[in-house]
Amino acid sequence: MLKNTPSKVTLNYQETQEETDPEGYTLIYEQEIVCQIVVDDGEQQQTQETLNVRVLILGSEQTLEKMKIELSCENDLFFHFIHEVNEETFQQIKEGQQLTAQFIDYPAICVKCLDKAHKDPNKYSAVLRITQEGDAVIEIIQHTEYKNVELIQFQFVSLPEESIRMAITKKYQKVKQKLQQMENKLKDINDVVKVKNPQLLLQMQRMNR
Repeated sequence: MLKNTPSKVTLNYQETQEETDPEGYTLIYEQEIVCQIVVDDGEQQQTQETLNVRVLILGSEQTLEKMKIELSCENDLFFHFIHEVNEETFQQIKEGQQLTAQFIDYPAICVKCLDKAHKDPNKYSAVLRITQEGDAVIEIIQHTEYKNVELIQFQFVSLPEESIRMAITKKYQKVKQKLQQMENKLKDINDVVKVKNPQLLLQMQRMNR
């Protein structure tokens, strides 16, 4: 397929920093993207799934050491893939996909292409192809009037079992924390209603039985 190198795009790293993972990577992009999933099991099974996509960097805008893209799925806790790149492996990507950008620009290019599939799914689509060996490739496809054009693709590998266990544990703790926050908020509301309107509180409690 013809590959068009995305135009250079810059990110404001100060505004997009949200969290740092245990390895020191900083999250610069997180979004849910609907993907067409093709499983190469001899029958080319196709499904559609919403994936959580995260782009993280190690270093800074001026001194980028590594970057990675993480894929996960709420409907499958054991679905975890990673695309991890340093300056050396980026050169292989650059040559293989005929990119003109430098490694320092690669995270922003990834974000721009992935965000196209998120914001304009009628014009752009993300296709995830999973091999029998367990590796995967995401292709970002632009749909034009006359043909489909592959903008870029990302090679992924499945996370090791220990890393998947850590990711599931982290997700569990995050959900548990949110649940505790909601329970605390509900208790505060109940306390206020109990003082202001006890009858309303009784009515609300009967509705929840």
